[in-house]
Amino acid sequence: MIPSLKDHAFAITARDKVQLSARRTGAASAPASVVYVHGMLTDASYWLPLISYLHRHLDGGIAQIRYDQRGHGHSDRVGPHTRLSLRTLAEDLDRVLDHVDGSIVLVAHSVASLLIQEWVSRDPHRARDLAGIVMFNGCSEFPYAPATSHEVIPEPHQRLGRHTMCEQLGRYLYTAPQRSRWSRRRTRAPALAEVIRRLHEPIETTMADLAAYPRGVLSAEAINALRGIPTWVQTGQLDPVVAPRWSRLLAEQIWAEYDTVPGAGHSLPHVHPDRASGPILAALEVAYRTQRLTGGVS
Repeated sequence: MIPSLKDHAFAITARDKVQLSARRTGAASAPASVVYVHGMLTDASYWLPLISYLHRHLDGGIAQIRYDQRGHGHSDRVGPHTRLSLRTLAEDLDRVLDHVDGSIVLVAHSVASLLIQEWVSRDPHRARDLAGIVMFNGCSEFPYAPATSHEVIPEPHQRLGRHTMCEQLGRYLYTAPQRSRWSRRRTRAPALAEVIRRLHEPIETTMADLAAYPRGVLSAEAINALRGIPTWVQTGQLDPVVAPRWSRLLAEQIWAEYDTVPGAGHSLPHVHPDRASGPILAALEVAYRTQRLTGGVS
């Protein structure tokens, strides 16, 4: 936790009684709130650079809520044979949003965009109450083929030389490059268990995520709902995990504003919080403009 941020920790009980860990930066009574949804192999702390930047930039004038998805961070663990579904993760997000007041901007990274699409398609009326949605490095389908064993992940759809998804997880995904130790001279992919061990992430959590996210699709219901919500898609020009053309295709399908950040990779919102703040500030401007026209928060 960044010391300068005044965080309020709270627990959220999911429908099946799983306890989700959440934190709020800023006042609960703020007129607008930003809710962050992290992707695989990370947790709510992924968003801290961006939260800190916006907190300083807006002088603490908004509430920012981040939560650990089940199995991640400080939320309840998942069992060794747990098979998650996007429906369950969408229900968890529903519970999180029950704890948020004012105009809401929903922010997701990477495959969490599939979770947002699932949530929107399940409850389009509630989704249309959002002030905006921002998806960083987003996609309309899982960027890799589903696993066929518990050891090695198949080659990704987007070919990246001789590397398999396992090496991509170690080399490119999310928080810190120093957490990976893959040599470019390796000739074969390591076992998934080794990847997760080196990344300090429980293998049960990753296997549960891999049971859920590859089933995500951008449905007609989600497209129709998202076209009615102010939405932004921003990606890194050098993203090796979700190719920029995939993010651009997602933006075209849902009529979202699209932006590519030169020199940025898959961890765009973590590494470049100043650039990532742009679409969030644009969404907040829509939220405040709507409030002025309606005379308050609905």
